[in-house]
Amino acid sequence: DDIGLGTIGCLVEKQLDPTKYKKWNDNQGFVEGQGAVPVGGALDALVEEEEEEQSDEEEAASIRDIMEESEIRISDIPQAFSHFTYRYTKHRVLVCDLQGVLSTTQPPCFEFTDPVIHFSSRSGRRNVFGRTDRGLKGMHDFFASHKCSSLCRALNRRWVKRVGETEQQRGMHLDGLEDQVSNLTI
Repeated sequence: DDIGLGTIGCLVEKQLDPTKYKKWNDNQGFVEGQGAVPVGGALDALVEEEEEEQSDEEEAASIRDIMEESEIRISDIPQAFSHFTYRYTKHRVLVCDLQGVLSTTQPPCFEFTDPVIHFSSRSGRRNVFGRTDRGLKGMHDFFASHKCSSLCRALNRRWVKRVGETEQQRGMHLDGLEDQVSNLTI
């Protein structure tokens, strides 16, 4: 025991099949199957339009239209998930750097490892989720290269919320998250 080191932890995770391992996106805007991230103008990439309220019937028809407009590709799923995390948390969190293995079991399942969380701190703190947390810059880089698919548009509809949750409550669970993360001990 070395008292100067404090508590030492060990992280163990399942070994993923290295022959099937793939990087789907990263924390600097890379997207599998796309070219390089465009340089310049990336700070304008976070503009999202407000949606009009729709009845349940109109909403269901809209989702059907979105899903029928094109086929969903496997590569759309990680990108749509990253965008969904941003939208669901009211633009406070974006989970990216999605890498791992797509299991061919039924149903197919992604097994991701070592994701990055970009957090938009209201107090201006940086690296709340570690040194790879690039905050707003990381979010801007993601959206500079992100192209919404039909799956992405369907997941990010306004109706996505917890059962019984009001619009005012959505995202409130993130209040105080910055302090909780900085107070963690390992």
